[in-house]
Amino acid sequence: MAQQERREKATGRRRQRAKDEGQFAYSQEVTSTLTLAACAVVIFAYYVGSPAGFRSFFSSMLQQAGTGDNEQLIRQAGLYFLAVASPVFIAAVVAALAGNLMQGLPVFASQGATLKWERLNPAQSLSRLKTQLSWIQWLKLLFLVGVVAIIVWRVLAGSWEQLATLPAHSLESSNSVFRSLTIRTLSYIMIAIAVMAAGDFFYQRWRFEESIKQSKAEVKEDMKSMEGNPQIKSKVRSIQRESARRRMMARIKDADVIVTNPTHYAVALEYKPDTMPAPLVIAKGRNLIAERIKALGREHDIPTVENVPLARALYRQVDVGQEIPMELYKAVAEVLAYVYKVRKRLR
Repeated sequence: MAQQERREKATGRRRQRAKDEGQFAYSQEVTSTLTLAACAVVIFAYYVGSPAGFRSFFSSMLQQAGTGDNEQLIRQAGLYFLAVASPVFIAAVVAALAGNLMQGLPVFASQGATLKWERLNPAQSLSRLKTQLSWIQWLKLLFLVGVVAIIVWRVLAGSWEQLATLPAHSLESSNSVFRSLTIRTLSYIMIAIAVMAAGDFFYQRWRFEESIKQSKAEVKEDMKSMEGNPQIKSKVRSIQRESARRRMMARIKDADVIVTNPTHYAVALEYKPDTMPAPLVIAKGRNLIAERIKALGREHDIPTVENVPLARALYRQVDVGQEIPMELYKAVAEVLAYVYKVRKRLR
């Protein structure tokens, strides 16, 4: 039942976990098709298309055989084999690398590279040697065999008359006919294999996406892990607010005046004409926090002025650490002037 509920697309965290475990969408058919096509192109371009090299090699071999120098004969044959096989081998390696790179390889699995003791079990190792073909592999095999049979039959069926008259033609003409039929047959087969590889590529991607699908509960859990647990985030915000409140309360001793509601709001203002272009709100609060601000103001002998509209405007419009807006300059200036006047009188 839990498996049937896995209908949600995989999250980024699930995809990364699959990558760490060495799971990815990969089609062996794509790499094999590219390798086969590269080898076929090199063979036909350099050897079958121009057989003069083969003729000169065999002519040279026959001449060497007549001299009885077997060591030279073997050396020459080995060098020729390396010269012939090297381009094909290089083409195969390049095509295989290209096929792997196209599919996102290499993938470095951090968890897949760890040693697993069950892999050292001889019984399990022998069981993995058994050839097991899935139904999709049987389907691909039957498709390939059927297509190859149809292609060979269609090509030969259209060329029976030409093949029947080959004995009457020259050797060069017969080779040309065989070469043309071979190229045509292999071209059709390569097209069929390419179609099968493309289908297998999309099938493997679909199969991989299905294998990493998640249930709604797993998606929610991954989202919590990526975005953070709401309870933890709430706790962090609470700690941050408390820390900011302590810093705010510590600055009240520097205030020049506290504007109150008088019961609901309290805003502490600081103004140093020599260094500040405008008064600064260094603390504000309502209800219990407002009472705490007023109490700290009394402890540090900070004047308190009751101004209901100004206290509300400062609380709603200005954040802690910001300067007051221009529209409140006049009202704040009147409060500060009153405070300075009272202080001067007390002195």
